[in-house]
Amino acid sequence: MSDSKLPPYGQICWLEVPVTDIERAKDFYTSVFNWECSPQGTPSPLTGAGDVIHMFTKGGLHGAFVTVAEDCMVKAYDEKSPGKAPVLPTFCVESIEETLKVVESKGGRLHVPKTEIGGGMGFFARFIDSEGNLQGIWAQN
Repeated sequence: MSDSKLPPYGQICWLEVPVTDIERAKDFYTSVFNWECSPQGTPSPLTGAGDVIHMFTKGGLHGAFVTVAEDCMVKAYDEKSPGKAPVLPTFCVESIEETLKVVESKGGRLHVPKTEIGGGMGFFARFIDSEGNLQGIWAQN
């Protein structure tokens, strides 16, 4: 990444999504958010993580799916402790209703239904992705 393309300081510049099934995760995120995923993996620079990572992009967002063993997966949402609050990425979408339909058709499940924020600040919803990660979505209407 050249200096002229660096994101502003304090803005998210990389997102890693832990997955247990790379093809399922790629299908989920390309369908839900239209992310562009590399068809081939790249060797992981870290030991202990998956041997291969699969890069993705969407606009200025860059990141990778990191394959981990099921017993190494740290779930952002624990059904036994639903009040715990993890760091939660929230993605802008055109339609919450349409996005949630795709989420469910690709193996995700609803966590928080479409909810008005108030004050003209739009709406949000949350879902659990195909890999068990908690994600948020936001839309103005």
